[in-house]
Amino acid sequence: MEVLDLSLPASNRLMNDYLSGRMDIEKFFDYDIHSPLVYEVRKKDLIKRYFEREKLVEHLLAFNKRLNYHPNTIDNINKLTNPNSMVIIGGQQAGVMTGPLYTIHKIVSIIKLAKEQEGTLNVPVIPVFWIAGEDHDFAEINHLYVNLKNGIRKRAVPQYHNRKTMVSSIEIEQNGLLEWIEDIFETYGETNYTNGLLDRLTGYVNKSKTYVDFFIQIINELFGESGLVLVDSGSKEIRKLQSQYLRKMVEKNREIHDSLLLQQEVLSSYQYPKTIDMNESSANLFYTQNDERILLEYNVAHDIFSGKNNECILCGDELLEVAENQPELLSNNVVTRPVMQELLFPTLAFISGPGEVSYWAELKQVFSVMDIEMPPVVPRLMMTIVERAIESNIEDIGLTIEGALAGELEKAKKTWLDKQTSDVDRVINEAKKEVEQIHKKVRNVGLEVDSGLAELLLKNAQNIQAQFDFLKNTFNRSILKRNEIELNRFNRIETSLLPLGSPQERVWNVYYYLNKYGDEFIKDLVELPFEFNGKHKVIKL
Repeated sequence: MEVLDLSLPASNRLMNDYLSGRMDIEKFFDYDIHSPLVYEVRKKDLIKRYFEREKLVEHLLAFNKRLNYHPNTIDNINKLTNPNSMVIIGGQQAGVMTGPLYTIHKIVSIIKLAKEQEGTLNVPVIPVFWIAGEDHDFAEINHLYVNLKNGIRKRAVPQYHNRKTMVSSIEIEQNGLLEWIEDIFETYGETNYTNGLLDRLTGYVNKSKTYVDFFIQIINELFGESGLVLVDSGSKEIRKLQSQYLRKMVEKNREIHDSLLLQQEVLSSYQYPKTIDMNESSANLFYTQNDERILLEYNVAHDIFSGKNNECILCGDELLEVAENQPELLSNNVVTRPVMQELLFPTLAFISGPGEVSYWAELKQVFSVMDIEMPPVVPRLMMTIVERAIESNIEDIGLTIEGALAGELEKAKKTWLDKQTSDVDRVINEAKKEVEQIHKKVRNVGLEVDSGLAELLLKNAQNIQAQFDFLKNTFNRSILKRNEIELNRFNRIETSLLPLGSPQERVWNVYYYLNKYGDEFIKDLVELPFEFNGKHKVIKL
């Protein structure tokens, strides 16, 4: 396994400008990640702040000891009692079997940056992964994609759930999930590692009550040795730590709302599109009623918080009392979650995905309203895994890995297809023109005989032309079948690197690689010499 750095454009202009340093950083972020002193400056700023470290450690120990934890994780949690200790943090939803590869890439990024900065700053820097268990969109986490003979297909777990319940509270239907896992592995093919992986996953399902439980056990297996600390935003226990901050969010509700709008105007002045869609009465908090999350809106004139359809109605004092005495009934949305994370943890840096960079740029003034600074926002390592056979296929068609990832693959495939079918296409097109000239004469004669035959004659001409199209498609299918070895090279590259026209990390799951390459795959990945230089990482196997 080796890593190759490539200069590939990011998916959006703001991200490109951020990585290249072409934007006015201070307009959107509190720290410039391009500064060589950024972490030293952030370290000094954090030392001035107070954190509820003892309570946080107590919660993290209880939470992380629940399921197959590694001793290194417990050691790291205890380091948080050190007033100089800090964290590198990032998060994602609890995707089934970890979901798309980008979750793995984000965790690797957290671990690598924490280790790097601990050595540089000479203070404990702990890797923390924030599980977005408070999210309620089950459809976002309940599926994987598999590669079948008839193409790439989505496979969702056979469990119906349409309520707005936190993922942390959704209980697993174990038999259905176990059958689904076996079906997924059948598409991977049996290897020397398959039975061991299936046995462990079966054990994790049997020990899990919820999908977050299942996720935790897998992540602990894969990354426990690195001392990764897990926290679940959907945990009722963590709400007790959040109580005072939830109160502040209720009290400063309009200021938070207005500051977001002001920052979005700043983005607009630089022609950056906004990514957070907030209506004018949004309170940016959820209230849980009957086990469902209700997004609160605020009526300024009457100091009333309510659901959009008045599912719940609370005056300002009542909501403050909920925050004080029943904080488990409140949870954050996309605007307030990053702030809550920063209030709880002494964050040296936040590891973000490309989309998160864009929406965090909208939150600068929200952090200010809450009297804190946004931590350095560090884009996660963007990776593409290239298997040796795929690299050989790329070489065989005359491309480079960089070219394939930069958009040249589709063009090369089209050029190749056009070359294979050009002779047939030319002959058929010429025949169609000649026949049309002859048929036109026939149509003219027919119209002289009976003008009412116009529609029939035109339909007859179209049918004849359609027969030529049928012949052309038949010939081309035979040509492609004759050349299917070369065509399959293109298809294999597309399927591996750009499935469904998307980056590999958004479609494929880590268990395909674990099934093929074994348990050492993750360990080898974590040990690679990554640099946080904004470049795309190609992992050559």
